[in-house]
Amino acid sequence: MTCAQCLAELATGSLRELPPDSAVMLHCARCPDCARLTTLLRDREYNAASALNTLPPLSNPITVAETAGRLSRRRRVGSLVVMLSGAALVVTIWIAAATTIIPMMNDAEKDSRSALRTETIPLSCLSPQQAADIINPYVRGGGSTYWLPSSGISAITVRGTAVELARSRHLIRDFENDPHAACHNSPAMTPQRARDKPSEVEGVTANGPAGRAPPGSGPIGGAPRK
Repeated sequence: MTCAQCLAELATGSLRELPPDSAVMLHCARCPDCARLTTLLRDREYNAASALNTLPPLSNPITVAETAGRLSRRRRVGSLVVMLSGAALVVTIWIAAATTIIPMMNDAEKDSRSALRTETIPLSCLSPQQAADIINPYVRGGGSTYWLPSSGISAITVRGTAVELARSRHLIRDFENDPHAACHNSPAMTPQRARDKPSEVEGVTANGPAGRAPPGSGPIGGAPRK
């Protein structure tokens, strides 16, 4: 066997598979160059076998399938836990809003409704005292009141909540717009009627209606004038 044939045999085979009396081994015993080559090949095969022996064994397919199943179940459980946590968070936010935020908003709205305001309501038919008699049962809240003018102006000043003020305005307007209201038929003269009928006011004097002579104003003794 030549060196070329020996190399071709070693390129396709393994030294472990060659028996000691094979043609390759007998040639390497006679050829120093091929002997050195076989020694290097033997060392390389030993190192490769040692490295393969240190690798962990391959997993059993059944074990791999069981592990995959456990991981899948964990993912499903994790998804369920995330959904439950989200629902619990939403419920917690709703409870917090229902117990704190909404009552605060309601209290603020209640405070705005119960805040006292002052408004002067002009009168066109009713007198201030008549307007006071009408709204008195409805202006009863804490701090609510009304004032009658002392200078004779036709108006009434009311202090109360927004609801009380609106109710007072509504009642006064209803009475003044009613043509059958007592203030339209009353002989008492209101400032508005005085403005509407100035001739009537000017025709009334301290001695009676104009154009009628008071008793005893004629000539003494009743004699006719010349």
